[in-house]
Amino acid sequence: MPKAYNSVFHEEIEIHMELRKEELGNEAYRHYKRTVKLFDDYLYQIGLKKKEISEFIVEEWIKEVSKGISINTVSQHVHYIRQLLLYLASCGYRCFIPKTVITRDTYIPYLYSDEELENIFMLADSLKAPHAVKNVYIENEMPMLLRLLLCCGLRVGEALNIKVGDIDFQRNLIILRVTKKYKQRLVPYNEKLADIIYRYCGAMGILTDSRAYLFPTIDKDIPLTSNTVRNYFKEILMSAGIRNDRLKKYERGACLHCFRHTFAVRSFDKNERNGIQACDSIPFLSTYLGHDSLYETEKYLKYSADYFADTIIRFEAFAGDLFPEVTFDE
Repeated sequence: MPKAYNSVFHEEIEIHMELRKEELGNEAYRHYKRTVKLFDDYLYQIGLKKKEISEFIVEEWIKEVSKGISINTVSQHVHYIRQLLLYLASCGYRCFIPKTVITRDTYIPYLYSDEELENIFMLADSLKAPHAVKNVYIENEMPMLLRLLLCCGLRVGEALNIKVGDIDFQRNLIILRVTKKYKQRLVPYNEKLADIIYRYCGAMGILTDSRAYLFPTIDKDIPLTSNTVRNYFKEILMSAGIRNDRLKKYERGACLHCFRHTFAVRSFDKNERNGIQACDSIPFLSTYLGHDSLYETEKYLKYSADYFADTIIRFEAFAGDLFPEVTFDE
């Protein structure tokens, strides 16, 4: 059986990884292990013989691993390797410890309040679009789509590509086949939403048509486009008095994708209030959202202190040892 690690530090890394496996959740450990494996492979490839890691080696590895990935992902890799190098240094080996890569968020997500959501759904339920030639079902589709985005945290494109055959009405599951980075996943939903989806499909006449899109145009074999949905949602936001013309630096403003952010924050908050620890809930939330890493989920849980102020403190306490430092411009 081949060894998991092959560099000159393979024994120390194996011991370190056993310790980390006990400390981290399954999802966090998986991503940590991937980074360590990349570093171990690099040490093996350059033929490192002496148990000493110089600044040059670390900097060259960072250059190598940074190719074709975002600064946030680079920051995550560096943060993980710092943990390994600190461990090796504690074992008596001379190791250069790189500084944490400081990243800056490109936007601050907007979170919908209870009052805003109530107003949005009231306006969606009463939407009138008499001149919608191609999108003749839009008055029925918008209320259903917005509820699906909020209750399941789906990306807009994921929701629009759902077909009736992708819905398991018996087990209350949606199979997402068209997703970001082509990673299919199962999305469970609650009984209340199940009843709404079932009645919606019946009213649309697509309940038994497995090939029909859940949100079709006049041709049930062609789904609504994201642009169409965004345009109607802009009208709803305007009617609700939710404006995006006075945004601060890095603020994204209210949009369809912010239902996903709102779902993530509310899910974390609900779990915390029900006594489910962050180390247990965050990996499952990350998987549910279809994220590649816990770092992606961490970005979703950054929000204004006006919402769930006590919850963000608890999340930061959990995330402190997992995620690199992030700073914001004033």
